[in-house]
Amino acid sequence: MEMTLGKRIKECRLKKGMTQEALAEVLFTKKSTISEYENDKIDLKYSVLREIAKALDTSVSYLSGEQDEDIEDEVMQMAIALQQIKSKELRRAAIAQVKVLAGL
Repeated sequence: MEMTLGKRIKECRLKKGMTQEALAEVLFTKKSTISEYENDKIDLKYSVLREIAKALDTSVSYLSGEQDEDIEDEVMQMAIALQQIKSKELRRAAIAQVKVLAGL
């Protein structure tokens, strides 16, 4: 079964432990609108998709199916690890090493 935009929104909402009502409140819209998003009955503008991604702590690229969730999780883990490095110099060195590994 294909993961549509609506199904990804619902999946992320449930992972976050949010109800449709709670998401609607964050987005200043109605629960019925969230239901229509999740059932792929409304074509979303990019600006709305950005707000949904922000509310669900995910990315537009994941919601739209352009990025694998595993990759996104790994990137988030890397970002969290980098944030925990107190020294700016060490953090920059770690970033430089990652760039070398990535071939950048």
